[in-house]
Amino acid sequence: MKTKTTFNLNSENISNAFQKAFDSIQETKLSIQTKSGKERMSLPLLIAIVIAVVVPFAAVVAVILALAFGISFSFQKNVKEEPNSTPGKIIQVK
Repeated sequence: MKTKTTFNLNSENISNAFQKAFDSIQETKLSIQTKSGKERMSLPLLIAIVIAVVVPFAAVVAVILALAFGISFSFQKNVKEEPNSTPGKIIQVK
């Protein structure tokens, strides 16, 4: 038996996709931590993206310093809780 999936591309679908992506970016934070786990800075992801676009040299320098001094960047996103899940979701980049 064949099944057919149809996706209609219209303005409502496009605006909903942009809204979901923007909401996801707004819910995410960028945290900068030392080796000992002390949080040095926490920025909304949108601000971090704007800084990286406006001043890309600063983003490159930050990554080099992180590699040199063992600083870790983590992206933290609070997700809506399901009854049997742990709150929040952390993605660490080292």
